[in-house]
Amino acid sequence: MTERRERYAYNRVLIEAQRILNPQFDDAVVFLSGAQIELLRNVSQYLNRLTTYVAEYNPGYYLTPTIEDFDSILEIVADMEETLMGNPNTIWGYSDVYQRIHTILSSPAGEANMWGDFVPEGEVWRILQIAVETNSASCTKVRVRAIIDIAQHIIQEVKAPTLDDLHPLSVDVVLKDGDRMYFTWSGMTLGDAAMAYYSGYRMVVPA
Repeated sequence: MTERRERYAYNRVLIEAQRILNPQFDDAVVFLSGAQIELLRNVSQYLNRLTTYVAEYNPGYYLTPTIEDFDSILEIVADMEETLMGNPNTIWGYSDVYQRIHTILSSPAGEANMWGDFVPEGEVWRILQIAVETNSASCTKVRVRAIIDIAQHIIQEVKAPTLDDLHPLSVDVVLKDGDRMYFTWSGMTLGDAAMAYYSGYRMVVPA
């Protein structure tokens, strides 16, 4: 049988094995700086040592985990080391509310186009609600599009919109650097007005 007794050392950090095998914390998403990653990569060598873990404290000595438990811990450590070596996922989160209203006070006859704002560098926008309106009795259709990587993506269309009524649309559009929304009203009479409202939230992408 493998000897599990170890003497205490004043400069040794001990971790209770059961706190690793049965964690008390929920999963979490963190963003680490380059310096923090370097620190964790270096100290992780101590996490591969059996003497780092305690299964039972006793006066003058402690017991290390069983071989089976230590193998399970090493799997967790290896998974963490792989994460610290870098992964392709970019983590971002909520930064601020985003909402915008665009208006056309006097449209040309026929087709009226409206462009949204460009998403700035270093941000991602998630658009979750859009509403369109017009005072035109002749408007035949409102087309809502997203310009993503220069390509036009049709989101929804409102056919024969009711005069002066707000037409809300539930959407879920993600726009990145350089993308924007695009609206077209068809069948307009010269001088008609149109409005587009959209809202969601902004995310800042870490450099």
